[in-house]
Amino acid sequence: MKRMEYLDIFNLLVLIRLFIATPSTNAFSFTAKDSYLASQGMKTVFSKDWLSCTLACQDDDMCASYNYNTLTGSCDLNEQGLQQPFSGPNELVKMQGMIFHQIRPASKLPLPRQVQSSSQCDCSCTSESACRPGQVTYGRLPISCKEIWENSRIRVDGSFYIRAEPLSQYAEVFCHMTPIPGCGDGGWTLVMKIDGNKQTFKHDSEYWNNTVAYSESSGTSLHNTETKLSSFWSTPFTRLCLGMKYQNETNWIALNYSGSSLREVIGNGTFKETNLTVTEWKKLLNNSTIQEGCSFEGFNSHDKLRYGISARARIGIIATPNNCQESAQSRIGFGTTGSFYNMDPSNSCGNENRDNSSIKAFGYIFVQ
Repeated sequence: MKRMEYLDIFNLLVLIRLFIATPSTNAFSFTAKDSYLASQGMKTVFSKDWLSCTLACQDDDMCASYNYNTLTGSCDLNEQGLQQPFSGPNELVKMQGMIFHQIRPASKLPLPRQVQSSSQCDCSCTSESACRPGQVTYGRLPISCKEIWENSRIRVDGSFYIRAEPLSQYAEVFCHMTPIPGCGDGGWTLVMKIDGNKQTFKHDSEYWNNTVAYSESSGTSLHNTETKLSSFWSTPFTRLCLGMKYQNETNWIALNYSGSSLREVIGNGTFKETNLTVTEWKKLLNNSTIQEGCSFEGFNSHDKLRYGISARARIGIIATPNNCQESAQSRIGFGTTGSFYNMDPSNSCGNENRDNSSIKAFGYIFVQ
C-alpha cells in the first residue's frame, strides 16, 4: 500500500476518534488558516500533522484551542480561546503557515497583547533566553527580540530585557513580537524613535555615532516620544523595519542589510548603498514626492558635491532632478537635513522636495 493511502486511513481514523470522543455540547469548531492566537500557551508538543495536534488538544481537558505551525510541526496548546459568536480574524495575528483551531468553548479570554518586563519569565517561556536579568544571568539574556521570538512562545508586543554592550550590561527595549505590515514576522528590536519636528536626531547629531542612549524609558513602548536605545550599538541584524507616522497613519518598509550594529553601519559617515527603489521609499509617507533624475539611497546618503545645503539622510534617499553633478534638492528619510531650494533644514525625519513638499513625520527604526 502506498504511503499516501496509509495517511488517508490514519486521518480518517483520527476524525472518527475525534467525533466519538467529543461530547455533543462541545461539538463545534472554529478554524483560521495563516493565523494564530497570541496567548500564554499551556505547553508545546510536536506533531507530525495537523490532526495529531487536534488530538493532543482534545485529550487535554484544559485545552480550548491550539496554534499549529505547519512548517515546524510545533503545536501550542491554549487554555484561552475566542468567545462565541466568533469574531475570528479580528482577534488573531496573521502569520503564514500557522493554523488556529478552537475545539471547545472558551472559559478564559486571551490576555491583552502586552507584557511587562518584570514578568518576562512568567510568559510560558520555553527557553532561559527569555528570562529577565538577575544575579549571574547575563549570559542567558537574549541578544535581540528575534532570539526571544525564536526560542520561546512569546508572541505579544511589549518591553523585554536583552543584552547590551559593554559586557554584563542589559537594556529594556520594546519588542514587536507580532508581524509588522510591510516587514513580516515578529521579533523586531526597537532602536530609535525620531520626531521630525525636533532636532535631537538631526543629520549632524552626535547621537548617530556615539554610544550614548537618549530617553531610554521612552523605548519601552511605541508612544510618540523620541528615544535611542543601546540596541543602536549592541544589536546585530540582517534586516531593518522602517516606519513613518503622519496624521495617525503609519507606513512600514523592510530593508535588507547586515551589520554588527546600526552604529557600525552609520557611525563613520560612509555612504553605504542598499537596494530599495524610489517607489519603495515613497511608501513610507502617503503623498510624498521626490525627484527621479539621479538618486542616492541607503545609509549616510549624500550627493557627490556634498554641499552643506544639499539634502542628506542618515537612512533614506536623496535625489536631484537631472544628473548626479547637481546638489540634491529632495529627500525622504531619517536623520535628514538640507536647505537647498527652500527645503526645511529643521525636518529631521520625513519628506522634503524643494519648495513643493514638506512633511515632518514621526519615525520608527527596528532591527531584526
